[in-house]
Amino acid sequence: VQTYIDAWNARDAAAIVACFADGGTYEDPATGGPLAGEAIGEMARQLWASFPDLTFTLLGVAGSGPDTLAFEWRMAGTNHGPFAGLPPTGKPIAIDGVDFVRLDPDGRIRSLRGHFDSGIIPRQLG
Repeated sequence: VQTYIDAWNARDAAAIVACFADGGTYEDPATGGPLAGEAIGEMARQLWASFPDLTFTLLGVAGSGPDTLAFEWRMAGTNHGPFAGLPPTGKPIAIDGVDFVRLDPDGRIRSLRGHFDSGIIPRQLG
């Protein structure tokens, strides 16, 4: 989990994708369904374009089985690029969420499902 968070904070899309097993998927309320491979990296690049100072803080990790875990995070940044078709506002955002992860035997992510209030960013941006 820390490697994954560190890759996000380093703005390293290739390192994020490398955290996933072959065929591993990422999904959250904003993706419209599971993403795999380079589509995960592209999603990260789009967020960084909208929020160039985007950071994630790991708030806690809990295991629920030999290959499953959950982790709580806080994402924060300032909107300096277009987001969801809207012009930049210059406003800060902060959102808390939790990800549920299934790992392969090598410790890479088979699936990650993120959960957060998808309306919080538009509300914070006005």
